Order: sequence, then C-alpha cells, then structure tokens
Amino acid sequence: MTLQVLPPELLEQPKERIETKEPQPYWKPSSLKDGESEEFRLLGCYETGHAIMGWQYASEARGSDGELRFNGYVVTRTHPGTPDDIARETDWSKPDRPKIDGSYVKPRRFLAWVATSAARGRLEVMFIEQKSLREQLTEILQEIEDYTWTEDGLANFSIKISRKGQGLETSYSILPKVRKVPEKIKAQWEKEKETIWLPNYFEGKDPFDGKQTDAKGIPAGGVDKRGSTVLPKTEEKKQKEETEF
Repeated sequence: MTLQVLPPELLEQPKERIETKEPQPYWKPSSLKDGESEEFRLLGCYETGHAIMGWQYASEARGSDGELRFNGYVVTRTHPGTPDDIARETDWSKPDRPKIDGSYVKPRRFLAWVATSAARGRLEVMFIEQKSLREQLTEILQEIEDYTWTEDGLANFSIKISRKGQGLETSYSILPKVRKVPEKIKAQWEKEKETIWLPNYFEGKDPFDGKQTDAKGIPAGGVDKRGSTVLPKTEEKKQKEETEF
C-alpha cells in the first residue's frame, strides 16, 4: 500500500481565470433598453462569498478553418494585461465589421453580486461593468444609517437600476428604496445561500455548479472553491411580488 503524502491541491497549478459562456441566471445592466429599469435586493456580501470584484475580457480562438472567432469571456482576479487570446477590436465604420489586427478590446473591471430579482422572483448574479454604477452603489452602501442589513446579510432596501439613452449617450442610475425583507425571501436565502459561491469564477469552476466537496463532505481545495445550483422560483402574480419584494 502506497501512502499519499502530499495533498493533491499542493501539486495543482493555481487557476487565475475561468472561461465562461454567460451562465444563467445572470444579469447585466446593458441588457436594459432605453427607458427600462429593473429592481433587485442585494443578498450576502464579500465576506460571505456573495460579492466579488475582478476583470473580464473577450477571448478569441482559432477554429478548424484557421479563422479567429469569439470564444466567450475570461474572468481574472487581477488585470490580465494583453493575453494571447484577447479579442481584437471591431471596425464599426465598415459594413462588414472587420476585426482590426493589433488593436484589442480592453479588459473591463466588474462587480458581481448575488441578488434577488423583483421581476423574476429568483436569485441571480448581477454583473456590473459600468464604473458609474459601481460608484453610485458604493455611495449608497456607505450610508449605513439609512440602508441597513439583516444579521443574515440581506439588504433592508432594494436598488432600482435604470438606463437612459443609447450608444455613447447611454447613462445608468441607481435609486435605493428602504424595504423590509419579507419572510419569503428570508426562507429562500436560507435554503439557497450555501449553494452560491462567486469566488468560483477565479478557481476554474462555474458558480452555478454547486458547492465543491470531497468524498468526506469537506470543501474541496480551500475557501475559494465553491459553487452553486440556482433553481428558478415559481412565478408569482405581479401584485403579490410587488408587495412581498
């Protein structure tokens, strides 16, 4: 019998990124159209693994025909610099929208936060790339006397994210509103909070894959290797959702 002396994780190369194909449930402010808005309640925080900051860039890969094509997004903890697979910029001034060799799409910083959607009645991950929205949210969260949290890490307020304009004239805004957390959301969070772990983005795991454990039920690979399986909730009547959210 041969003893396994070293922990297997010690032999693994650290993973600084995960390629993702826009997992669901997943929401970006850019999905809003001019004049539209959506309302959310923030759930959890950085300390509990339900809020993270990172960088994302579009990647390209060479297909069977030898042509480079979009190959999803890559998420990193720190600024990735100019990796070999970063996507080229598009020349929007030409009808066929060709790629520009030697000119690359800049990586974008993002804030990801678990939240519950008022419109869909389920837990989602908000993926905010807009600097203006992050700055507005930071200001709101610093008003700790007005916008408080429960002991379980649920926001006693909602945030309404709105979009105005199109193209270069686009602007976003956040409007907070004090709202006591309903029992329905407390129960939902208690049931699902352990199945959502955003640091998986940085560990080569999909946050929607479920919490990673070994055969003994111990979390695999340390504090960052966690995941989730988010189950959509049954759609409620609009009036009831507005009252309970």
